[in-house]
Amino acid sequence: MHYRADVKDLVYRYDGSFAGFLCCVFESFAHKEVPLAIAAPGQAQLSLYPEREIVTVETNARRVFAGIGRLGGAVRYRLAIAFLSGEEEKDMDLLRFIRRAFEIGPNAAAMLGDAAVCRAWELERTVQNEAHLMIEFLRFEQRGNMLGAVIHPKNRVLPLLRAHFCSRLPDESFLICDATHHTAMLRRGDVVQYLPMDQYDPEPDAAEEQWQRMWRRFFQALTIEERRNETCQRTHCPKRFWQDMCEMPLYQKAGRNREKQ
Repeated sequence: MHYRADVKDLVYRYDGSFAGFLCCVFESFAHKEVPLAIAAPGQAQLSLYPEREIVTVETNARRVFAGIGRLGGAVRYRLAIAFLSGEEEKDMDLLRFIRRAFEIGPNAAAMLGDAAVCRAWELERTVQNEAHLMIEFLRFEQRGNMLGAVIHPKNRVLPLLRAHFCSRLPDESFLICDATHHTAMLRRGDVVQYLPMDQYDPEPDAAEEQWQRMWRRFFQALTIEERRNETCQRTHCPKRFWQDMCEMPLYQKAGRNREKQ
């Protein structure tokens, strides 16, 4: 089925939520149009073209989500994961993907030769890859009766970390602060909440600092200076993760001292 649409010289502006984005999709199909851009809160005016405020209406969002569900779980899953991307153009990319998926039908997720489908797949893959790296390199700190961690991801990966850490730490309360997007995931008992958080800066804890010193000594003891290769190391642990890993500042300092000698 072909869903005819004209490209209009306007910008959709919405509240940044997934339901709000689905309402942008509803607006696009209802008016048989494709905007030049979709803007979330905080984005500056993208052009001199007029903007249309898209109000989030839950019934419209549910209607679109049900329609996407009829295209199969793979399409719906790709959309949900790719929406977590931190790329500014992701909303337009996903609108094109959804429109193309409705034209192709249930096999849309597998049609990677199509530009719109391939772009959505790339967004999904990028988000998933970063979530896997976060699971490997996230460092919790013990603060009283709670574990805490800070991450600086490019994408909004907190929902993808939830299942892993809730299953691995079933008896622990913990908080993971996404400092990039000013959001935190808080787990207490069986309840998980997502809260706005600008900064996570707990009070120093002597016991935790002692554990960190022991871990740094262990990490340093395993390091063979003659075989130090930060270029190779960055292929396995990208350098942007290092700021949130307690052992890495000492490791970098040792490397700089070695270079001066």
